[in-house]
Formats: sequence, structure tokens, C-alpha cells
Amino acid sequence: MRATMSDERNERDISLEQYEEVIRLSAYYLWEWKGRKIGSDVEDWLEAEEWMKD
Repeated sequence: MRATMSDERNERDISLEQYEEVIRLSAYYLWEWKGRKIGSDVEDWLEAEEWMKD
């Protein structure tokens, strides 16, 4: 399965698994950077997704 990051063909395409791995790692590093706040997993995940859209 492919996840298209943009509607334009010239933009990079990555697999859904690769996309999720980047989000997972970004969310983890956000969690670390914010001081390992317990219960912030959803917030960190959503923030990581927003960064990927930029």
C-alpha cells in the first residue's frame, strides 16, 4: 500500500509503513524533548503528523 504525501507526481511517495515509522520516531523524539510526559502519546503523534505535512 502506498501513501501519497502530495497529489503531484513529482513529489516523493513513501509506503504507509515508512510514513508510520517516521511519525512514530518523531512522536517519540517529541516525547523525549518534552520531558517524557506520561499520557501525551496522542498529542505527540498528532504534532508529529502536522510536522510531516509541512
